[in-house]
Amino acid sequence: MKKPYSSITMQDTIKLISSVGERLTVLVQGEMGIGKSSILKTLSESHPNHIPCYIDITTKDVGDFLVPQIRSVNDVPVCSFIPNEEFGFHLDKPLIVMLDEVGKASKAVMNACLRLMLERKLGIHALPEGSIVFATTNLAVEGIGDNIPPHARNRLCVVKMRKPTAEQWRWDYAQNAGVDPVVIATAIEYPAMLASFEDYERPDMNEYINDPRVPRAAFVTPRSLEKASDILKMCRDMPEDVLTHALFGVIGERATMDMMNVLKLSNTMPSWAEIINNPTTTVVPHNGASTCLIVSKALSNVEDTTFGSWMQYMARLSKEAQALFAMSVMSSKSPKRSIAVTNRVFTEWAVNNGYLFN
Repeated sequence: MKKPYSSITMQDTIKLISSVGERLTVLVQGEMGIGKSSILKTLSESHPNHIPCYIDITTKDVGDFLVPQIRSVNDVPVCSFIPNEEFGFHLDKPLIVMLDEVGKASKAVMNACLRLMLERKLGIHALPEGSIVFATTNLAVEGIGDNIPPHARNRLCVVKMRKPTAEQWRWDYAQNAGVDPVVIATAIEYPAMLASFEDYERPDMNEYINDPRVPRAAFVTPRSLEKASDILKMCRDMPEDVLTHALFGVIGERATMDMMNVLKLSNTMPSWAEIINNPTTTVVPHNGASTCLIVSKALSNVEDTTFGSWMQYMARLSKEAQALFAMSVMSSKSPKRSIAVTNRVFTEWAVNNGYLFN
């Protein structure tokens, strides 16, 4: 059993960084591919007056932080040190500085990061007032070279960000990021794809995921699911063996076979044109994966001119499916939100079905 307070969600991690990031550097630890790097994008959206600065620590040597500049003081040549432009010290606006993969830094590079993480300075140069600094790293137990020495940890607020569940991934990211409906439906139908290896006593208890005890060439993470989405979108018309082989290379064999089954199911579902042209007679799905596919299809395709027909069709779906569509389309990140809030049929539905959201 996991200890209480052993990890926090991505959303709570972002709130913590927003709250303390001007004074305290939060180091976000977490499994590979779970969205640590995307924190910068989310923070920049909620802090529009800040400039995001991504620093890949794995590409840095100690000489990449401060470089010498020869200048004259009272006609005497002296050597000054100026920050790398990549760190944004020269900009007039506050920054959001993300030190990515800081746990893989060499000893010299780690030492170069310490003053930036503690005092918001490189040498004599200070970040613009109001700047936020945070860092990310993988879990040491994953065995990919992440190590934070004690003197560095003592300067940081170290938190562990947990892997999202399938439902969290759908709500917080996938549904509004254009991830292929087949990929979303597969993750919902097989939620073990987004489980953590720390939940299992033995690696063979979950063949979908990365487990440092038995390394796998390809496996499922939120990142690799998005790659699978790209493959499905661009290669759907390719022969099945080519598509299957490509998916093998990003999510592994077990996940690929399950995803291909959901893909075959999707091919038996009504097309968007059928739903819009015949909303009262087109076949309605009754299992979880099929319903998820239909709702995801609607979230991607619905427009002003088709919203009314979709609402007629949606009325025939289960209340759970209707709630899924409504909550997704009203998300602050949904590109279809402005259409929904101005549609009379949808607003009437929302009033009559408010109990679904209590």
